[in-house]
Amino acid sequence: MSDPRNTVGHALVKDAKWLDAVADVFGKIVGGLYRLPGTRPLKDLLHGTWPLGHPLHPAVTDITVGAYTAMVLLDVLTLVAREPGLARAADVVLLLGLATSLVSALSGLTDWNETYGEERRNGMLHGLVMVAATAGFVVSLALRGGGQREAAVVVAIVAWLVMLAGAYLGGEQVFGYGTQVNRHAWTKPAAKWQRLEIRAADLEDRTPAVARTTQGLELMVAKVDGTIYAIANTCTHAGGPLAKGTWTGDDRCLIKCPWHGSRFSVKDGHAAAGPATFDAPAFEVRLADGMVEVRAR
Repeated sequence: MSDPRNTVGHALVKDAKWLDAVADVFGKIVGGLYRLPGTRPLKDLLHGTWPLGHPLHPAVTDITVGAYTAMVLLDVLTLVAREPGLARAADVVLLLGLATSLVSALSGLTDWNETYGEERRNGMLHGLVMVAATAGFVVSLALRGGGQREAAVVVAIVAWLVMLAGAYLGGEQVFGYGTQVNRHAWTKPAAKWQRLEIRAADLEDRTPAVARTTQGLELMVAKVDGTIYAIANTCTHAGGPLAKGTWTGDDRCLIKCPWHGSRFSVKDGHAAAGPATFDAPAFEVRLADGMVEVRAR
């Protein structure tokens, strides 16, 4: 069977073992940073878990790519019209692109560090290409400062083309490999009560049980301090099994995904810590004849 990711990006990274060595270096740097005490809020911010509840990286890269594209357009118009105001506008937009590219890089590395295999290689190649493009924009900025406007424009156009190649790989990361895609984007839990094959009397405190709804959705059901809760068992980040996670939080009501450490409130599915940015689907729970029944909230 042919690989479903029959794309240019896949062809570039599937056998590019050299990217693994580069990724190991960056992985140690990023991973080491987030092992430092007190860095969890920064990690959640760069993932977008807080305060967006949505991945931060694509939101920032839209600004970066848009700024560089507008700069190139203004540069070309400057050469045609010889209007100083257009040149100044191009320079300001270039500075905006460079400023936001820093946030783009930091958020991208934070998301990327939770990947592996071919997905990790593609992300590494995407990052390296974008760094090359950014270096070109920095050179263009320096040339502008030295009064070499035409040379600066040529360098900026080349850097912009390199950036487009990097943006293609970034799209491959999301749409080809599913990085940071909500694993429950297509989940539509039924609004009607459904009986699970779980007896309330068999549940022990903070010992999760796993059951499936009639639609086939796998749930994690847990009794916490006498109350029974149910959320989707699949982590919204990369599909880890939450029922195999560990309890954490001040009141031990957060379940920590065993794969990448995302934390969800068992009470309402809220993603309390990344890399997950989307909440887990949560369910209302009731008892009927001693059996657990659930329905979508």
